[in-house]
Amino acid sequence: MMSRVRSMSVLLVSVWLSVPTSAAGQDGAGARAAVEQLFAGMRTADPDLVRSVLADDARFAVLDERNGPRTVRAQSIDGWVNAISTSGGSWDEQIYDLDVKVDGTMGSIWAPYTFYLNGQISHCGINSIELLQDADGWKITQISDTRRQSNCPDPHGV
Repeated sequence: MMSRVRSMSVLLVSVWLSVPTSAAGQDGAGARAAVEQLFAGMRTADPDLVRSVLADDARFAVLDERNGPRTVRAQSIDGWVNAISTSGGSWDEQIYDLDVKVDGTMGSIWAPYTFYLNGQISHCGINSIELLQDADGWKITQISDTRRQSNCPDPHGV
């Protein structure tokens, strides 16, 4: 009986030691910090802060349900960043309930959001953000989002 328990203990320790320790908490925190920096740059109208976490060839895709039939379109990252720089800090996208997934140097974040324009709810939806980690840190490679104007939660009011 004792040898069976000892064998089982050795087996469990061996399995535990063989599980990759990707520092998921640490990696997840880094990916999350990059996304939070993106939205901090949006709120403060700081295009350099936004660009610092974007990969050079990042993409932006939108599923827009606000004005008639649902449309899928790509948006220019450069156009979006330039618009941030002229927003005067009137854009405030609040993300919450983030679901962060990381495998080594690849991450994905699913984040519901509510977008405020001049302090008023404009629209809401879901952000799906893909990231890769290079020598300089986590970089956002793709942002996809949905946009609707109804049933938008107010995280500011919570």
